[in-house]
Amino acid sequence: MRISNIKIIEDSVKSVSCTGDKDSGSHPQIFLKLNEEGSIECYYCGKIFIHKSKFKKNNV
Repeated sequence: MRISNIKIIEDSVKSVSCTGDKDSGSHPQIFLKLNEEGSIECYYCGKIFIHKSKFKKNNV
């Protein structure tokens, strides 16, 4: 998994919006609700949104 395709977000955030980016290409704006584990993957571009505490825990 490319680290550039991960977006670290604050633990208090429950939903995110995604429109892609210059690397993965743009797509229509969508809103995604994070799952119980604190992450979600955009089904258009594959970008992964993950809570800061979960990212640190998995990469220690």
